[in-house]
Amino acid sequence: MENIEVINKDWLASMASTKKEFLTKLFAVFLRDEPARVIKIREAFQAGQMDELKYLAHSLKGAAATMGADRVREACLRLEYSARDGDKELSEKNLHILEDEMKLVYDFMSDFIQ
Repeated sequence: MENIEVINKDWLASMASTKKEFLTKLFAVFLRDEPARVIKIREAFQAGQMDELKYLAHSLKGAAATMGADRVREACLRLEYSARDGDKELSEKNLHILEDEMKLVYDFMSDFIQ
């Protein structure tokens, strides 16, 4: 995933050139709402609720795709699949990757809003 941008630069350029105010609001809502979803993802993993983990990863994947957060989308996809397969060890690894990628997105969006 290292060769993928935190936020897709083509998507960002398109949005920022025509809808910067809207994009700023989108990022603000993502920053407000998504940390709670990541907490729920961690809680589902810790409780061994693999179906819930799969569902939550899938829903975050959609939100990430909408934001051009391709690395988070990819991390969610991997987590969704490992949860679907009931692979707790791989799901834990994928969860850590997702949490790291989300921190990068939070930082990027926070800097953009400033």
